[in-house]
Amino acid sequence: MQEQQSNKINLVLALHNHQPEGNLPEVFSRTFSNAYEPFIRELEAFPEIKVVLHYSGTLFSWLQENRPEFMARLRSLVSAGQVEMMGGAFFEPILVMIPDDDKVGQIKKQSRFIRENFQVDVEGAWLAERIWEPHLARPLHQAGIRYTVLDDAHFHNVGFSEEETLRHYVTEEEGEPLLIFPISEKLRYTIPFAEPQETIEYLQKMATPEGERVVVLADDGEKFGSWPGTSELVYQNQWLQRFFQLLRENSDWLTVTTFKEYMERVPPVGRVYLPAGSYREMMEWSGGFWRNFFVRYPESNQIHKKMLHVRKKLARLPEGQRKKEAMEYLWAGQCNCAYWHGVFGGLYLNFLRSALYSRLIAAEDLADRALHPGGNWLEMEKSDYDFDGADEIILGGPDLGMILSPNEGGALLELDFKARRFNLLDTLSRRPESYHCNIFELAGGQCATDEVKTIHHITRVKEAGLENLLVYDHYRRASLIDHFFAPATTFEQFSASNGEAETGDFVNKPYAVVEATANGLARVVLSRQGGVGIDGAVSTVKVEKTMEYVPQSGEIRYSYELENLSAQPLETRFAVEFNINFLAGSEPDRYYTFPGQSGDRLLNSRGEVRQVRQFGMVDEWQGIATHFQFNRPTDVWRQPLETVSQSEDGMERVYQGSSIFPNWMIKLKPQEPWRISFIQKIDELVREVN
Repeated sequence: MQEQQSNKINLVLALHNHQPEGNLPEVFSRTFSNAYEPFIRELEAFPEIKVVLHYSGTLFSWLQENRPEFMARLRSLVSAGQVEMMGGAFFEPILVMIPDDDKVGQIKKQSRFIRENFQVDVEGAWLAERIWEPHLARPLHQAGIRYTVLDDAHFHNVGFSEEETLRHYVTEEEGEPLLIFPISEKLRYTIPFAEPQETIEYLQKMATPEGERVVVLADDGEKFGSWPGTSELVYQNQWLQRFFQLLRENSDWLTVTTFKEYMERVPPVGRVYLPAGSYREMMEWSGGFWRNFFVRYPESNQIHKKMLHVRKKLARLPEGQRKKEAMEYLWAGQCNCAYWHGVFGGLYLNFLRSALYSRLIAAEDLADRALHPGGNWLEMEKSDYDFDGADEIILGGPDLGMILSPNEGGALLELDFKARRFNLLDTLSRRPESYHCNIFELAGGQCATDEVKTIHHITRVKEAGLENLLVYDHYRRASLIDHFFAPATTFEQFSASNGEAETGDFVNKPYAVVEATANGLARVVLSRQGGVGIDGAVSTVKVEKTMEYVPQSGEIRYSYELENLSAQPLETRFAVEFNINFLAGSEPDRYYTFPGQSGDRLLNSRGEVRQVRQFGMVDEWQGIATHFQFNRPTDVWRQPLETVSQSEDGMERVYQGSSIFPNWMIKLKPQEPWRISFIQKIDELVREVN
């Protein structure tokens, strides 16, 4: 016992608290009640226990508006020296994915907020998802940051022992220094999931006579009450109270301190240069490098490249209030959560993606209004927008914005309705995920358990039958995608085939750009010669499709000309695919309109409507409607696009949009063209005022 008391050690408890931009209001409220407030309540009962707290700017803004009394309690704890406030980038971006000026700007914004509200200067910065690349030392230092925290896995990867990760180090980039504290993975798993005594015993084992070592727990604050099962564990079963009590009882050899206080007493032990990385689970999800999410998920890459595209526009604006407002929207659109996917829903949550698009469209609209003061303008650019090695066509006007990809089947990838700051084509394709292999085993809750696990080990399903949704797309579910099917193909056969009914080679294949002009009218003409195989015979078919857009009309005109270049006639079914996402498939205020048709109109409905000349989709909640009108009757197939993804509560179904296939039975004689034209109109609904 005497030997243990003669050895000493330091402990830093740092909690990172964050809610994504655009998260549901009930999630903010529930997490506050389950985690944020009860943790502070317990902390207030132990004034000798010091902690470091980081709140993202998004969460701070919500607290300031909705829980001002909580902000006052935090100010008291900071004033008493019990809490050190850690800064970071205000809207919680992954720093490596945004321009350096935005890194510095967002960090300084957070530091100003903390200074104005808590009257203290920030010295440390939380890195979102603890994503590190070596160049970050420079912008962090330029933003006034002295230290950050990174997982001990970074250090182990370059040969550090466990004992060597119990000190802090200095790194630099171009001579600009930054201190780095290693985070103990051991404590990330014992706190709060093992008995408090286990953590105390580990700290005893690591203590030394010199007492200069520091063990750091830096992890999500939501694990103290918001993660499944933790509210009962941490508060009802008094885990946190018992832990704090043990820290109090062992204070003769265990110093619970803050980063700032520790740095005043103990200098860094030496230099370190760490490779790019993150915590172990993130490295698994990303394939070893966070930016791989932009490769694995083109939808994530598109949001990111839109952010960079808009950022370039903002750089052209003169300094002033409009640029400041636009930058605020842009920074909000950099919030990290919807750019990736792991144990949390992230990218799979359509409302989080939509929130990012909303902020980025708002920023772009402000920039465009400043750059085109006349009001009626048209812009067309041909460039490699998404950095896939092929050019896209970017169209913009005062009411709509569009991105076409000739190289990906001439698909329409984005359609922004600026009046509502909404991208109608914000869908997500169905892809295999590593956790899908567990769903057949887990279906029906057969593996339910009362054991409290870390968020990385929770495996449960939120509804039975999810295994039936595990189908995967072989192409990106965009719009204006051209399909050919055998003439006898029914909707049921098409729906059950998951793409195997396709007889043409036009999907996801390159189209040539015949024309791309913008002179009062934007006009893009794309063409491809491909094969259509019916009953063992392959015919060569030329597809030429034209898209026209008149600014301020809210209208897009599409036209197709199909020509059979073979000697034999061809009978086939031709379809044009659209995928539109109004965010909810089963809400009654979002529905299809088919004139003269009754039945299920919800957006997650499936079926066939024959020989119509028009149909529409309405979103009363957001005040948007889009309607299609055809110059000849069409059959319309429709079905929901739904993914199965992992979230903190378990596996869940997520509506990613509605897939609509207007289609026609056609007979193509050799060298005889067949034509179809139709209009898509997007309108803002006028809300009735009682």
